[in-house]
Order: sequence, then C-alpha cells, then structure tokens
Amino acid sequence: MAIETSYINFSDLGADASLNTKLYIDQYDSTQLANAVNIKVTELITALPTASLNLVPKPVYDAELSHSADLQQQVNILTADNDALKSRVQALLADSSSLYIDNDGLRIAAAKLENTVASVQKTTLELRTNLTTSLTKAINEATERTALEAENSGLTAQKNALIKQIDTLNNLLAQANATIQVAQQQLSAKQQAVAAGGVSTGELSTIIFDAGDITKSKLTAMINQDYNGGPNGVKDKFTKPGDNNGEGYVTYFDVVAGPKDISVSANVTGGYTIIPWDFGVSLPVTLKANETKRFGMVNANQQWVNNYKGNDGGSFFSRSSPTVSMFTFSVVVKDVDPNGKTENKNFTGKIWKH
Repeated sequence: MAIETSYINFSDLGADASLNTKLYIDQYDSTQLANAVNIKVTELITALPTASLNLVPKPVYDAELSHSADLQQQVNILTADNDALKSRVQALLADSSSLYIDNDGLRIAAAKLENTVASVQKTTLELRTNLTTSLTKAINEATERTALEAENSGLTAQKNALIKQIDTLNNLLAQANATIQVAQQQLSAKQQAVAAGGVSTGELSTIIFDAGDITKSKLTAMINQDYNGGPNGVKDKFTKPGDNNGEGYVTYFDVVAGPKDISVSANVTGGYTIIPWDFGVSLPVTLKANETKRFGMVNANQQWVNNYKGNDGGSFFSRSSPTVSMFTFSVVVKDVDPNGKTENKNFTGKIWKH
C-alpha cells in the first residue's frame, strides 16, 4: 500500500476549521536496517511552512498608539474649545438681535425725518405725548411696587431709557427746527424780494428793478431811457425818457441769489448785439447763496456807444430826430455746480439815443 503524503498550509485555514488525516508509522525494513553498517537514516519530511502573519512591528505599534493618544487629547481640547465658541456665538447672536432692533429703530426715526415739516412736528408732538404717558405710567408703577426691589430697578432702567429717547427726539427736533428756520429765512428773503416788485427766475434768483415789476408794464417796452440828451438829458448818461411821460425809467436792478451759489450774466437777444449799459461789474459775476448784487443802468457801455451812433442830425442841445431802438436782453443765472440748472429772464427795452 502506497503512503499518501499531503501538506497543510495553516494560512489557508480559518479560525474554526477542522482537519481530518491519517497518521502512519515509519516504513523501514527492520531486517535490512539491522544488517546495515554505519548507515544514517534521515526521514525526509518537508518542514511545516512558516506562518505568514501580517503583523505590525511593536515599536511602530507603540509609536502609533502614543500618537493616537496625543491626537485624542487634542480632539478633546478642540471639542472643549468648540463648545466655548458655540456659547460665544450664542451670546453674539443675542447681541446681534439687540443691534438689529436698535438699527430698525434708527431707520424708523430717519424715515420720519424725511417727511414734511408739518408731519415732523405732528409726529414729534405725538411721540412726546406717548413718551410722557409712558414715563408717567412707569413712575406710577414704580411707586405702587416699591416693595419689589427687583421690579423697581427694572422700571428705573426703563425710565432712564425713555428719558434718553426724549433727549434724542429733542435733539432731532432741534435739528429739524434749525433746518426749518433756514428754509423759512430763504423763503422769506425771496418773498420779500417778490413783494418789492421782484421777478423770479425760478429757483435760483430774484431780479428787482428800482421801478418795480417791469414785466407788468403796459408800455411797448419794459425799460425806457433817453441817452445823451432829451428833456432830462445828461451827457453820456441814460436818463428819464421825454416820451411816455417818463414812465418805464430804470436806473438799476438787483439780483438776489437763492439758496445756492450762482453765476450771473446778461446778453442781448434781439435788436442790439451789444449790451447798452456798463453795469459796473465784470460779467459773469458769482454770487454766494442769499447774496444781493446791484447792476447799474445809468452809465453806457462804450463799445455800444461806438457801434450805435445817434442824433440823426441832432445835437446834445437838440432833441431832433433821436435814434429810437427796440431791443431785448436776458439776465442769465446758472448754478455754479457743473451739473446745476440754468435759468433766465427776458426783458424788452426802448432807447432814444441823441
């Protein structure tokens, strides 16, 4: 019977594996073995295979175990820090909610200030009434609950907060009143100018002639003047016209600036091509807000004198055949802001040039 030989690889066996096999005694011929001389017999049995265990060396394992412990300690520290940060975030969220409430209150107050003056005054009066009522109620409640110290302290804090709100509203009201006063002063200046016969150019200025509102004149021209002669004549001067019974005579006009700085100029728009008068200022002239500037209309512009001859056969002592000219001129007012608006007012004139 032949001996069956098999080898077992323990790495292929599971932890709960079972193994069945047969065991045999050595198969030697004892007679031949007894007759043998100095014969060394070695049983040729293949050695068991070396177990292949995938193990980590102990020094590496110990180092990794120590590193893992350090990491776990750091994780614990970070976890504690995270909890502290979460608490801080909650506190900041609470503060943020309070700030949102305060911000909303400020926005409401700002929106109210943008209303008209009447609305501001009415709203302020209502707020004062409500705050006074709330303050009175808070004081009464504090008096009634004097035995409760904690609640009384809370009411005192509320009272202080209301007083601060009243102070804030008083400051806002003072600012609004200051703005109103400035606006009223500007409006009053313009109303006074218009009441004095001024002619408004729009928003930027008012023009006041010494003869009043010449735009209401029923004459053929708003401005009527003799130059260098006539019954009231003065050499090289504009004087009261001999015609129209002297009506429509103007010697100057004032420009009253509105709430903005302006630039003022004048130019002819028909009839002449040169302004007849020497206004006494170089054009254009800049005026500050609410400033008044006078423009004279008695002295002649020499360039106009040289370009437009008069007399038509007359002389300084004669009214014969004066040159009569109709013309129009415009006072132009511009906001000094580069993007500002421009306004103008046109006037008609009639000059008897002797």
